[in-house]
Amino acid sequence: MIEMGNVARVWRWGQAHPRFVDVAVAAALLLLTLLTLPGLSQGHGPGGPGDLDDRGVGAGTTLLLALAALPLVLRRSHPMPVWAATAVLGVLAVLSSDGRLPLPLPLFLALYTVGRLLPVSRTVVATAVTAVAYAVTMALVMGSWLDDRGDLPALATVALSGAAAAVGVAVRSQRAALTAAQARAHQAELTREEEAERRVTDERLRIARELHDVVAHHISVINVQAGVARHLMAADPEQARTALGLVREASKTVLSEMSAVVGLLRTQDEDVPTEPAPGLSRVPALVESLRRAGLQLSWTSTGDPYPLAPIPDLTAYRVVQESLTNAVKYGTGSADLVIDHRPEAVTIDVRNPVDPSRPGSPDAGHGLIGMRERVEAVGGLLVTGADGDGTFTVHAAVPRRSA
Repeated sequence: MIEMGNVARVWRWGQAHPRFVDVAVAAALLLLTLLTLPGLSQGHGPGGPGDLDDRGVGAGTTLLLALAALPLVLRRSHPMPVWAATAVLGVLAVLSSDGRLPLPLPLFLALYTVGRLLPVSRTVVATAVTAVAYAVTMALVMGSWLDDRGDLPALATVALSGAAAAVGVAVRSQRAALTAAQARAHQAELTREEEAERRVTDERLRIARELHDVVAHHISVINVQAGVARHLMAADPEQARTALGLVREASKTVLSEMSAVVGLLRTQDEDVPTEPAPGLSRVPALVESLRRAGLQLSWTSTGDPYPLAPIPDLTAYRVVQESLTNAVKYGTGSADLVIDHRPEAVTIDVRNPVDPSRPGSPDAGHGLIGMRERVEAVGGLLVTGADGDGTFTVHAAVPRRSA
């Protein structure tokens, strides 16, 4: 584990100091090239023991090899110029050694760098130019394309050049694939976070609509009946007691429904209410409670009733509840409700005269906004507005199933 940690630290240090790494690599390749020069262990030239020609190559060749390694320091920032300089110096070194020197190792690293950093088209051009230049150079030195055995002496070195460039292309492709995979993973993570935030926002809006619809209706009833009780407390105590009873019943109902809504926020380990969400089947009870609260409500149901999907059923009930709540808050004390069960959808029409003396407007506030959001969420239609005769109308069409 300690050794792996040391390797990781060295790797990170090398990533942070690429120029130093390139200097070290260039020096290592130059040393390896000099150690593998032809005739290093035995002399071939006419000079004495101290003459460089005794090693098979002259001082000019050694200098050219040293110069070919120097540009590698800039190989990451200038891959093509470095390749060109290394190729020219390498070919000159081959010429000066009378063909006894293959292409130097620095040129192979330059070709690898071109394949690693540049497009494939430029890599192919660099490899082809290198191969042709070396083949032509060997042919000039030997005076023939083939050697005494009928082989092409430049073939092996040309193949090594192509292999070096191919390795560079493969490394570039692998790193590009890894980078793309990391980008996709990062994007997927961002998408999951955005989706989670969107779901949280949608849930907050849904709970806010539920709380508004539950509280607004019953608080309106409580407000009206409390005013009635206060007004009749001395003149008609019996009627005042009836109004207070309605206040108590409405407050009990709102507490019960708020408990059900807040129960949605409980954790799985807590008790969750199992009472079904309200639907059109609870409209008769709603109508009766409003009539007892003093609203002169005319209710008509047409068509053959049929079960709705849970969400459209809740939506239809909330539309009726909110519309009648508006009639209590802003109306003159009367309203007409018509529920028509059509084959494709349930239509709801609520009409009530508007009392101009009451503050506010039935088409203001969050109630109608919540209704519209609910209806549009299930693919339905909601139209609201005041008629010319001072009557406020709500028309909603709720499909049998969610869109």
